Amino acid sequence: MILVDIKKLINDYLECNNFEIKYIDGKVKIYYYDDIENFTSDCIEIKYDDKNLKVKGKNLVIETMFKEYLIISGDIRFIEFS
Repeated sequence: MILVDIKKLINDYLECNNFEIKYIDGKVKIYYYDDIENFTSDCIEIKYDDKNLKVKGKNLVIETMFKEYLIISGDIRFIEFS
């Protein structure tokens, strides 16, 4: 038997709440993340769907943070998925 969170499935379908990442104007915009795992000025680690995303660079800051998205700015050097 497969257990499915019906409420989450329907909500994701209706509102398109899927993880998304965009790099615009030197900033990283992350939509529908689950949690911030680690936060320093050199690395910000984001958790989504049991996976991790690391934004690495210098002088990184979380410029905007809401439940639905966050914006990271600073001297972004690279983005690593794991």
